[in-house]
Amino acid sequence: MLCAFLCIGCSSAAPASEPAETAAVEELRPDADITIPSVLVGDELSETETDIAATDNGDGTVTYSLDGETLTGILNQIASDIADSIQTILNDNDYYPDITAITPNEDYTSFTISLADGQMNIYESMLVMSFYTIGNRYQIYNGVPADEALTAVIYINDSDGAIISETYSTSMDTFSSQ
Repeated sequence: MLCAFLCIGCSSAAPASEPAETAAVEELRPDADITIPSVLVGDELSETETDIAATDNGDGTVTYSLDGETLTGILNQIASDIADSIQTILNDNDYYPDITAITPNEDYTSFTISLADGQMNIYESMLVMSFYTIGNRYQIYNGVPADEALTAVIYINDSDGAIISETYSTSMDTFSSQ
């Protein structure tokens, strides 16, 4: 599950107070061939009810031919997993004590993390990799070519809104083909 990936190091989360809102994909997506770096392939395809054939492109990417209904379902599942993971992080005061809010934009190209005291601990700072990965994964399934997927993670001071750190997934070589 995505939560395990996003919650780096979490082991004792408090019970969820309320489920996080999910940005559901409203309209049915058209059929599409999706080429995704193999490092970004997650469980979303194995959770579909249809048998989906994958083509290994031999360059570190895999191509899936998806019908619109399956693709829409995958996007909704990723969005739901993101919402659940964000709620888990917000409930975990042991590892993420200073995070007061995590706000993704509608297409998951940006995640804003609000910090109570304007400083992040080691666990809070490590969340960038998880958000880069899931943001880029969502974008690729949403039709953005893998080499154009871009996710920003912005840490702000909750008290005054000042930006503490702003980084982009392009700063990591994790998503390129081999």
